[in-house]
Amino acid sequence: MHDQRDDYEPIIATRRSREPQREDTQPLWRIVLALIGGVAVVVLLAWWWMGRSSTDVASSSAESEGAAPEMPPEIHVEQEVLPQARDADAHPNIPQAPAPQTPADEPDADAEQLAVPKDIPEVTPDNEVEPAAPPAPTPVSVRFTSPDPQVRVELYRPLETSPVATSKVGDVIDVEPGRYRVVASGAQLETFEQEVTFDGKRPLEYTVELCAERKYERESLAGQVVEERTCTSTEECESMFMILGDYADELVKDRAFRTQECAKWRPNAAPDGSWTLHINCDGATPATTCSVVIAEGACTHAEPRRSARGTACPRGEIR
Repeated sequence: MHDQRDDYEPIIATRRSREPQREDTQPLWRIVLALIGGVAVVVLLAWWWMGRSSTDVASSSAESEGAAPEMPPEIHVEQEVLPQARDADAHPNIPQAPAPQTPADEPDADAEQLAVPKDIPEVTPDNEVEPAAPPAPTPVSVRFTSPDPQVRVELYRPLETSPVATSKVGDVIDVEPGRYRVVASGAQLETFEQEVTFDGKRPLEYTVELCAERKYERESLAGQVVEERTCTSTEECESMFMILGDYADELVKDRAFRTQECAKWRPNAAPDGSWTLHINCDGATPATTCSVVIAEGACTHAEPRRSARGTACPRGEIR
């Protein structure tokens, strides 16, 4: 009976393995990976081709610019616009047209407009134009006259120490119109100065008459009594001496006092030099006199001014 069971197939069948046969079929992820790799290779080749085309166009443009002649330093040329690069994928076999070259002997019109010639002077705006210098004034003719033939005339400009013109009586000189200082002098004549204005409207005549040198007289007033006072005792004389001493110090500083003392000698006399006063009191007698005396002082008297003809002077006038 045991042998009969062995002749039949077992009731439970053996299960098949679910794992695919590695020798016969390929997994799906490998196929996807291969496709992605192929696409990446195609994209890289296309990108390399496009970069190479752009490099060739830039090289051609650089060679064209290098072949053009250098422009002069003073000429400014606008930057040349390069043509846009065409799509390398759409037209791979069409060569790029080279950039047009500018001939050396025919500069661009825009460059000529921008160039600034060296020989053109700068133009100053109207508000900065310097005014033209005024024309030189016409000289005026001046003739100098005087009753004294020895008179000599010098013309000075204001605030100047050197004369611009020197003339004698009877001379005619040409001077520029303006303000001058006239200095007239002569032998045995007093010097005379006057400011005058010469205009250029007509010829002028300047007449001057000087004063003759005056004679001076000088007189010393030493010893002349100024004031006297009486004292009755020695003590009163001492007190009077002190009072007159202070009084004398004030008098000697007063010019009116000195002029008054000179007038006692001669009218219109003027004090001259330094003055000092002396106080003298004698106490030997019951009635003693204290006096103020001029110890040092002089006066000077000058004759009135008169011209050589005896007329009033000085004078200077323009005619």
